[in-house]
Amino acid sequence: MSNVFVGRQPIFDQKLNVYGYELLYRAAEANKTSAGMISGEQATYTTIINTFVEIGLDRLVRDKQAAINLTEEFLLEDNKLPFSPDQVILEILEDISVTPKLIEAVQRLVDAGYTIALDDYIYNPAHAPLIKLAKIVKIDLMALDMAEVEKHVHELKKYDVKLLAEKIETAEEFIQCREIGFDYFQGYFLSKPQIVKGQSLPSNRLTILNLLAVLHNPDSDPDDLAEAINTDITTSYKLLKLINSAAFNLQREIESIEHGVMLLGRQKLCGWASMLAMSTLSDRPSEILRTAMTRAKMCELLGEKLGDKASDRYFTVGMFSALDLLLQRPLEQLLEPLPLSDDITSALLAHEGQLGNVLTSVMAYEVSDWENANIDGLEANDILVANIEAVTWANVIMDML
Repeated sequence: MSNVFVGRQPIFDQKLNVYGYELLYRAAEANKTSAGMISGEQATYTTIINTFVEIGLDRLVRDKQAAINLTEEFLLEDNKLPFSPDQVILEILEDISVTPKLIEAVQRLVDAGYTIALDDYIYNPAHAPLIKLAKIVKIDLMALDMAEVEKHVHELKKYDVKLLAEKIETAEEFIQCREIGFDYFQGYFLSKPQIVKGQSLPSNRLTILNLLAVLHNPDSDPDDLAEAINTDITTSYKLLKLINSAAFNLQREIESIEHGVMLLGRQKLCGWASMLAMSTLSDRPSEILRTAMTRAKMCELLGEKLGDKASDRYFTVGMFSALDLLLQRPLEQLLEPLPLSDDITSALLAHEGQLGNVLTSVMAYEVSDWENANIDGLEANDILVANIEAVTWANVIMDML
């Protein structure tokens, strides 16, 4: 498990109330952009993943707006953004060429409900189609003298946009900007970017790439998607945590990965899988993962033998029962942000109910505790066969990874 970081600089209104935060890529706890080389596109993906998946939008901005920079590649690839537009401002960087293709891409985002901001903007009448799509225009005080800033404000006031003065360094600049009509303010004089740290749960890049292949296969169905997700325990965990985050606010109990896939939807799932694949990912201890996969499959097979049609719930219980081993954090703490149903949670934490009984049996079988490796209604041979099938399945999956 490694640390992840997001820079967060507040944006203030005219009364110096916080309107929102610009979220910035950071590679370390120091207040600088990066300790190494990284592309703008990867910085965008990493910032989005760290914001929504690793740290959480609610922790970073609470009920305020979150402004995120988008690169030209990100805009023109026609990505279906997987997060809600309600709390997000999309900033178009100043080095992006204003072309008909860009206008078309921005129009799609506006039609989807997103708020568009133009970053470090230098006024150009030819940009009128883009300005008309924007809700916020940011002007860099370091790029213009105050007379030029006033001219920009005069021209941009003709449009239905809010104006944001950024890189305010002194009290005098703040007062001048407020007097000439800026709506929002940002800069070191008001507040330097703060670094928010979180912990990244390791994911396997090949698993996520395999998930992308399934997502982009028009012949795949929800069962195929769930199976692709189920091959990676932390991808499953991250996606379920995401479903229960402020980014979705679904407030629904999840019975299984399959249920989570249905709630999230194919398009949004594809978007998040793409971003996970593009962000910085790492591997995990292979033998612990093998144990988790074997346990999950064995629970599922035993659920089938017991005649439970919702055997996917057993897989979820078996897989998440190994989260504490894999992520080295208390299981109760890991389960807290997940919208799991009560019977799944009680099975994981207290081994209660039929789900819990099956989990107890499977975990006992792992350590040759034959006295507790039994289940009412099943023969010893049923459990043996389930174990052999689960071990074989897990080995095949591990070889694929």
